[in-house]
Amino acid sequence: MSDVKRTGRRIEIIGPDQPFLGLCVCVLLASLLIKPMLLHGDQPAGSPAQPSADQSKIPASLPSGKPQKELSQAQPSSQESKPAPQRNPNSKSEESKSKGDKRGEEAIDKEKDSAGKRTVSSLILTVKLALLADPRLFPYDIEVETGSDEVVLLGKVSSMAEKSIAAEIAGTVPGVKAVANRIEIVKELPEVLAQRQDDIVTRQVKERFAQSATLKAAGFEVKTEKGVVSLGGTVRFQVFVLEAAEAARHVPGVKAVKTDKVRIESEG
Repeated sequence: MSDVKRTGRRIEIIGPDQPFLGLCVCVLLASLLIKPMLLHGDQPAGSPAQPSADQSKIPASLPSGKPQKELSQAQPSSQESKPAPQRNPNSKSEESKSKGDKRGEEAIDKEKDSAGKRTVSSLILTVKLALLADPRLFPYDIEVETGSDEVVLLGKVSSMAEKSIAAEIAGTVPGVKAVANRIEIVKELPEVLAQRQDDIVTRQVKERFAQSATLKAAGFEVKTEKGVVSLGGTVRFQVFVLEAAEAARHVPGVKAVKTDKVRIESEG
């Protein structure tokens, strides 16, 4: 306002006789009046921008705070839900431990029982193997059983001497405290066993003949007595007799092969 007053005084001093100077003074006066208005007009436009910038900063910081609050709220809820399942595993673990202990005790008892059974069975096997190792007792079937504190011998032999030998051998086996000798004496047992062995040999010789087409067709008669095989029958060629004797010779238990009862067709 002071500038406007000064300019007005200058116009009065210049007077109406100088129009050009008056025009310049008017332009200067107008510029002085317009400049403050422009300055005031720029301030309202700029001032709202600052709050908008500040407001843009504030929301940007707010969202980052919300997840933190949500996470902080979620963490206590998860922590509150954890203690409930923690009790159940503890109880389950205790139950499993108790079950495991019971199973362990049962397993130990079973192992003890099985160990005892293995000990008894191994003692029986050891005694039987010792009896089979003696040539005098080898032909006989001697059974072995175990009692509370003793070994029981069962079976048949041909003499009292063989019965005593069986008891002596069983008594020498480690772990045997006493021997109950219940073996029977059968004097005819050697002949019975020999006949049984002869029957086995005869059967095996016939089975071997059946494996050859020539010997099967020949139809040899086979008999065994005390390990001696006797062949009979009729064949066309002597070579068939030789083949039969060779086949019988390879059978276990055969002591000799007789072919004098075999006839050749050409001989009539």
